[in-house]
Amino acid sequence: MQDWADWSQSGPADRAVDRWRAASSLIAPLADLDQILVGCGAGGQVEAGLADQRLLFLVTAAVHGDVDAARVVMARMMPALVSKAGAHARAGRMDFDTAFTELIAAAWIVVTTYPVERRPAKVWINILLDSEQAVFGRPRLAHRRTVPMPFTLLADQANPLIFIGRDPLVELLDLLAAARRAGLASSNLQLLLDLGVHGLSPQEIAVRDRVTDRAVRMRRQRAIVELVTLLDLPSPHRMATRPRQAATPATRGDQVLAGAA
Repeated sequence: MQDWADWSQSGPADRAVDRWRAASSLIAPLADLDQILVGCGAGGQVEAGLADQRLLFLVTAAVHGDVDAARVVMARMMPALVSKAGAHARAGRMDFDTAFTELIAAAWIVVTTYPVERRPAKVWINILLDSEQAVFGRPRLAHRRTVPMPFTLLADQANPLIFIGRDPLVELLDLLAAARRAGLASSNLQLLLDLGVHGLSPQEIAVRDRVTDRAVRMRRQRAIVELVTLLDLPSPHRMATRPRQAATPATRGDQVLAGAA
């Protein structure tokens, strides 16, 4: 992501603010980017429901290809992503720089593929948790599972999985089922299942398969590109600007997919 200090003082940033103010009565009272960040919940000065609606407006714009909106959402998420990276570094799962880079890349994809119609509430926490799960998996879920889920189960689904209470895991299963029916390679599907459903981290898969972490990340990237192409989802790779190391991917409900990616 382009340096925030430079971009936020630029003409394109001013034009983006004007565009959002004209398009939304929620953003209209906010005069500049600093006010928009506060209005979206930074600093806790704004009522949570209103902040959530404003953030949803920007996420919706990002999903439809507004890279400037995605930048602002990322700026809003940044303190929490730093905190999460620090927590995982202290736990010894990954050094801080790697954890932060992975979380930034995952969050960018979560933001630009967010399922706004299906998950219109609690947007900030959804993005944060989906990004974290994308990078570090779902260990609590993995502990509860004793039998891996075969990709044939997804292939047999005639329709997308529909459940009440749209958990991020359900979003991921829905997405993978659709991708499998559309022709997602079984090896790529299995990798995404291992990451997003079974809760394995890229490092654990690398040890299991006797390959490097980088090899797993590259396989994950190829799997996500195939999934995004098959389902014609918004792709961060088509964006003009994205995080420096856009690696971990998440998609829609998945967002989990980044660690699913």
